[in-house]
Amino acid sequence: MREIDFNQLQPDGEYLSDLGSDVWLMDDHRWAFLVWTRFGLEREIGRFSLVHADHHWDSINDFHENEEARDRLLAAELTEIEAMVRNEERIQYDSFIAPAVIRKLVTEVHFFCKQTGTEPGLGERLLIDTGAREYMHDDAGQLAQVQFDGPVIFDLCLDLFNRSDMWATGDLWTDDDIRYFLERVRPVIERAAVVTVSLSFDYSGTEDDTRHLAALVVPAIVQWRSGVRVRDVGVEKR
Repeated sequence: MREIDFNQLQPDGEYLSDLGSDVWLMDDHRWAFLVWTRFGLEREIGRFSLVHADHHWDSINDFHENEEARDRLLAAELTEIEAMVRNEERIQYDSFIAPAVIRKLVTEVHFFCKQTGTEPGLGERLLIDTGAREYMHDDAGQLAQVQFDGPVIFDLCLDLFNRSDMWATGDLWTDDDIRYFLERVRPVIERAAVVTVSLSFDYSGTEDDTRHLAALVVPAIVQWRSGVRVRDVGVEKR
């Protein structure tokens, strides 16, 4: 893993970093769609099973009932996908899963999400139109036992570990609870074809909360996937 001074991380919607071992770190979650698309093309993988571990469902479909936009998405090559993501053209922090499903890059989604007060999942219309399947999980150990249909994308948002719904306010899980969750899903992390992690500043607590979560979570993920002990650079202990 290239050295990251976690204390220097800042909110940055353009931040996207290749950490090695097919682990990618970003702030704005929309970049995950570009990473998945590029990875699939480079490795000649046409279909993935997605594990989405996040406080939020992030399942908005901004292509709904817009045939022109949908046709453009389906026909887009990688350079145009990158432009669409960069310019947030119907692909944003909460609407990056649906385009992967529409393009049939992702054919099943396994949600591990804590969000309430909104309709869960992708919605019946999108599932019918694409033939995709979705599954809801609330037990990390059970999720780790799933027999996935295709190569796995493990997608994690650090705001999973923040119970607060208040903007830029943290009510974090304990470090022990976070480590326990990660250990439970470790088999999925290790077997995944690619891993994407979003910092999601402000959703994942205060800025210091987000930096703390990144320092706790990211080195463990890279270590498990690389088999090499990584060093936390400049991490302040809390």
